[in-house]
Amino acid sequence: MSQTAPSASAAPPRWPGGLWRVQLVSGLLLALAVVLQPPAPAFLYDATKYWGGARALLAGGDVFTAGLLDLRGVLTVLLYLPAAAVTAVAGDAAAGFAVLAENALLVAVIGVVLVPRLVAVWRPATRTTVLVAAVGTGITLAGFAPFPLTDLWAAALLITAVVALDRTGRWWLLLAGAAAGVAFNVRPGSLLTLIALGIAVLVARRLAAGWFALGSALALLPQFVLNLRRGATWLPWPEQTGWLTQLQAADAAYLVRYDTVVAGAASPRRFYCSPGMATALDGDTPGSPGELLTTYLAHLPQAMLFSAQKVGAALHWPLSTPYTAPAPGVDGLFALLVTALAVTGSAVVLTRLVRRGARPRLGTVAAALVWAGALVGLVTSSTETRFALLLVLLGVAGSALLATAALGPDRAATPGRAWVAGTVVAVLAVYALGVTGLQHPVAGEVTPEICAAQ
Repeated sequence: MSQTAPSASAAPPRWPGGLWRVQLVSGLLLALAVVLQPPAPAFLYDATKYWGGARALLAGGDVFTAGLLDLRGVLTVLLYLPAAAVTAVAGDAAAGFAVLAENALLVAVIGVVLVPRLVAVWRPATRTTVLVAAVGTGITLAGFAPFPLTDLWAAALLITAVVALDRTGRWWLLLAGAAAGVAFNVRPGSLLTLIALGIAVLVARRLAAGWFALGSALALLPQFVLNLRRGATWLPWPEQTGWLTQLQAADAAYLVRYDTVVAGAASPRRFYCSPGMATALDGDTPGSPGELLTTYLAHLPQAMLFSAQKVGAALHWPLSTPYTAPAPGVDGLFALLVTALAVTGSAVVLTRLVRRGARPRLGTVAAALVWAGALVGLVTSSTETRFALLLVLLGVAGSALLATAALGPDRAATPGRAWVAGTVVAVLAVYALGVTGLQHPVAGEVTPEICAAQ
């Protein structure tokens, strides 16, 4: 990794000055394409809390209760404040469109700014980079736009942190730390990623890493102040985080995936079981991440297959992701596309990290750590499809990188046949693992005993 004073060869790749025109046009078209879909007629489950917190903040209500801030990060109430401001003027009937419009702009920023900038960590961006990134982002993220969830924001913030860490200077480190800190507050599953990024910055930039730490501390300060005012905890995360961590660890040990069904008369809660892991637990579910790790180690190699199924199933996106409204046939094709993107992106990130004769830059290491953190999050939680959003966006970046290399003057950077063949095999294997992991659905409440009987 590069030190505080990098050499010229370690400088970030050149960003063509005229590329902003392509970004502007592509961004406008992407936002328009996303906003033309129907808005959500109502917000459900987690989305009601994120939306309720923003509305209460503007209306002067009980923000803590409306936003469920004993369980959610305090900064979640700010994410949809612009959309909430629209409803304060236009009325609650405009809520669906206001959220859709705000998220359409966010998707456009991700697609034409953040993902191309992520590609530029590895090679100079071109028009091809922006166009492929915009199309890939639009196809995969459009379904998230109607709902006030935190997934888009957390992913955008972590990619921002990676891009900032590829630059040099204290302000970039401060920005990276702040972005990673906010990502953790709005998505607590990002804690390991935040810690890993902090360690990487310390190794690469030494004393200058203090700026990254300062940015993270400033981002977490509002949560710390709220906790102290309530006399709850001195730690910079919501007071019920411990309970949520215990619940996630227990469910992660035997559940492959959890879905929220929004179509038909079916129960909105659908779990996909691993009868083998549920039987192996024999009623002894873990109560912490440490106990979950011990459980996995105690049930090798079965736990390895189970973990792989969790990852494959998380990438098995229905067309209606982040929720589930079954569309037979189409869902399978969309799941294959998403899996192909994510696996391709994983191959690109790992290849860039271990390139022969090249010392990885901090931006490359940061991208790999974000990828690894997303992967660990899938294995150690009651996984939902939306939890794989970061892997999918890294896949979009990887696809844009490959297209840029294939259509650019440097054809030597195009992967060889062995790499392509290996990636195709990996895509099919991960897809098959996802299919096998989704063979035992259970509607409603679930326990290890119910799963073991499937």
